[in-house]
Parts: sequence; C-alpha cells; structure tokens
Amino acid sequence: VPRLRDNISLYHHNMNTVIFVLLLAGSVSSLGELLNFPNPPTVQNYVILRDVDLHGTETSYSLCGWIRPRNTGASVAVLLSYFANGFDEELIIVAKGRSANRYGNPNFSGKHVGIDLSYDKWTHYCETWDFDSTNYKIYNDGVEVATATSTSGRKLVTKGTIVLGQEQDGGGNFDANQAFSGDLYNLFMLDSSLTAEQVSQLYEKGRCGTLDPALHHNLVLAWEDFLDAPRNGEVAVQRGTCSQWELVRGMVDEELLEHLLKDHPF
Repeated sequence: VPRLRDNISLYHHNMNTVIFVLLLAGSVSSLGELLNFPNPPTVQNYVILRDVDLHGTETSYSLCGWIRPRNTGASVAVLLSYFANGFDEELIIVAKGRSANRYGNPNFSGKHVGIDLSYDKWTHYCETWDFDSTNYKIYNDGVEVATATSTSGRKLVTKGTIVLGQEQDGGGNFDANQAFSGDLYNLFMLDSSLTAEQVSQLYEKGRCGTLDPALHHNLVLAWEDFLDAPRNGEVAVQRGTCSQWELVRGMVDEELLEHLLKDHPF
C-alpha cells in the first residue's frame, strides 16, 4: 500500500508538472506568431517602434532572431534600422540578394560584414557587440561567419526609433527599393554580448526554443514588443509558427520531458 501511494503521488506530481508546462506554453503563445511582410515590397509595409529606450546597451548588446526572406524586386532590403541622435544607421540589418549585412554604424567605420541567406528558408541571425573588447560578430545558424572591430570609441546611442522593413534615411524617408519582404520571428535584444556557445545553444533549440531564463534580466526588447508595435500597410501577424507542443519541448529539458511522459503519455 505505501508503494501504491508513492506511485500515485508521483503520477500526480508528474502530470501536474506537464499541465503547468502546457499552461506556461499558452502564456507565451506569442512565440508562435511571426511578422509577415508581403510581396511586392512597398514603402507602406513596415513596423515602427518610436522613442525606444535601449538603456544598458551602450557598451554591449546582442540582437538575434529568425529571418525568412522572400524578396523579388527590392535592390536593397532592410530588415531593421535604428535611427538615433541623427544617425540613420546606428543599427541596421540589410538583405541584398542572398546576404544579410550590418554596416554604417560609426562604431565600425562603415565596415560591411554579412551572412548568406536563402530565400524561403528560415535562418537564425545573431549579432553581438562589446565596447571593451571592440569585437562585433555575426552568427549564421549558430556559427560565427563574420567579424569586425569597432575603432571610433563611440558608444551606442540608446534612445531613438526602430523600424522593421525599411531603412529610415534621416527618420522616415522610405524607398521601395529598400523594403523587406518575408517573415521575421522571435527577434529580441539583450544588453549583453552573447558568447559563441550561447548563440549556438539558441540555434540548437530551434525556432520554437525559448531564451535561457538566466538571460531574462538582460532583455531590453522582447518579441512581444515588436508584435505590439504599430504595423503599417499589409504587414500582418500570422499564427502557427510553433505548436503548443513544440513550445513545451523548447522550455523543458528533453530528458525530463521524456521521463514525465514515459509511463503516462497523453
């Protein structure tokens, strides 16, 4: 009888844990939503975050997310631009042809670095910068593919305007030849420079993985901030990127999940 009681208690504990994780997945269902920028690219399609405060990123940051480009007409397609204190390209991610590039920030003396992107295929993009080491790095699907060194000694300006889908060119002078078409997902910014191992772990978790809880206190911009920002033109939030089950698998250690469901599958 004691063993039976123990087994029943363990069963309830395990099922309560699974139910809790399912509820947790429901509470972050925004992780299943992407931003779609339709074809053909136009100046009307963009998302704007005004008066953002990137406090804490003056000397280090990480900007990561998933990109699926579908450009057909634009000669230069801008995924993200950050205009601050008169600098139109304080931060910028550009897709041209099949590469995404980060350039223009005076911190890097106009250096141009890039990664390869494939159309209609998800790519995990991550860029990191650290003022003290002067290192700026780009990662493609968890692997470092480009690097640069900041030379100006200038820190990042932390208050300005972020636009998804367009370059700002002085704060709003949009150009159809610079418009992005495709999907963005789970974009976020931290006030710390991730290590190569941390970036690799992010990628290995897959598109439906979640940020390590130990890094939550470093979060400056979350994906929800981009989803909640004003959308213009035909930019739309689309569901179905990740199922609830995939979200659960992204939150719980694989061995623990298998143990919980081994004897009591749904």
